[in-house]
Amino acid sequence: MNIMKPRRKGNRWEITYRCPGYSKSISERFDTYEEAKARIAEIEYEKKIGELRPPVKSPGKDRYIAKKYITLSEYLDEYVQVYGLNHWGASYLSNNRHRIEHYIKPYIGSIMLRDLTTHDLDVFYNRLLDEPAVVLKGHKQTDKTVTPSVIQKIHVLLRSALNQAIAWGYISQNPAQFASPPEYIPAERVVWSEDDAASAIELCNDPILRLTLLLSIGGSLRIGEVLGLTWDCVDLSDSMHPQIKIDKELARLKKEDLEDLKRRDRSKVKFEFPNWKKKPSSTVLVLKDPKTESSKRRIYLAPTVGQALADMKAAQVQIKELCGEAYTDYGLVIAQETGRPYERGQIAYKLDTFIQKVELPSVVFHSLRHFSTTLKLQLSNGDIKAVQGDTGHAQARMVTDQYAHITDRSRQNLAQQMEKEFFHRSNSLDSPTPPSQDDSIQAALQLIQANPDLAKLIIALKGASGT
Repeated sequence: MNIMKPRRKGNRWEITYRCPGYSKSISERFDTYEEAKARIAEIEYEKKIGELRPPVKSPGKDRYIAKKYITLSEYLDEYVQVYGLNHWGASYLSNNRHRIEHYIKPYIGSIMLRDLTTHDLDVFYNRLLDEPAVVLKGHKQTDKTVTPSVIQKIHVLLRSALNQAIAWGYISQNPAQFASPPEYIPAERVVWSEDDAASAIELCNDPILRLTLLLSIGGSLRIGEVLGLTWDCVDLSDSMHPQIKIDKELARLKKEDLEDLKRRDRSKVKFEFPNWKKKPSSTVLVLKDPKTESSKRRIYLAPTVGQALADMKAAQVQIKELCGEAYTDYGLVIAQETGRPYERGQIAYKLDTFIQKVELPSVVFHSLRHFSTTLKLQLSNGDIKAVQGDTGHAQARMVTDQYAHITDRSRQNLAQQMEKEFFHRSNSLDSPTPPSQDDSIQAALQLIQANPDLAKLIIALKGASGT
């Protein structure tokens, strides 16, 4: 009987063996002698129980791994390469890679995939609550720990990844199916009232911020759609019915993710802006397809919004004449004085500064889209399909479940309707109510008109009582 022994190959250790039913000999290499010896023990045990199978090649690596004996970390690398790059968009890919690299791998990545249990996941989720949140470069530094919201997203990622592991034959059951991440109760989003929104539009003197407010409220646009809007998608030929076409959005993507998606022909990027930073950047600003296919849409705007667009177009013509070659025309509706695009953080800063100055309730820009959706549902008497056409949601229930908000004014109106249509009618059935003062005056006028002499008598009596 041949005994397997690790052999030195350069800086690594190699083992060679044969697998029943597989004609070729198999070689695997390891960084350390101990890893090679541990793998030999696994092979011998699998041979003994009759479960030795040919290994699969690890994506992006120059070695084979045993299909059953891989760590969660190794499996997630494969999951991203084989599944993620073929199904996820750039932003979702970037977010999932962040959660894998900064949260999952450091804590449970070394656990063998086949040994991962529901208990492991519950302990992991509970531990994260006490761990500091990882702040990515370019984001605001905080001292907060990992929130239940982030843990919930990690759980969703793991559950999906482990479902795929079942489909690929790595495991037979999903340990995340019965795991219990901390309860996450979303905070109620602060949304302006109609009076707040009207005041904001009236008081805003910054033409850039005012137009972004009008487009978000009037067109129910996402901030990326507002900043990615170009003049070739604006139709002002009919001043009473201006239109815009949404077919792209502005976004900042990680170059690594973008290159990976390009290799799969899935980048969906229409245009890449140059890097204006002095130092090399790991991200790139782009115009890309909107969030979903249903987000591509045509929107009819109110004349007020159309006039603001016309004013901005005229102002840009003047700026181009003054700047000359210093102006780079990217065709953007919302553009800096050099023609460059505004980014989300810049608009958020403008909005925060304005809100503090005029003392309006503090909201984030996306809240304007929620306000717009709620207002349009009220004005259309609940025409969900019409509102969905403006918001670009793939499912109508998103309009009512996530974006519609109950306002105090609508609740007050509902109470008044209950009084008028139900309680007032009910009271009138129980006992006749005395005629109101207005009803008595109306009846007296009708009586006098029918009997002119009665009017003379009333005047005479009034004169007699005054003497």
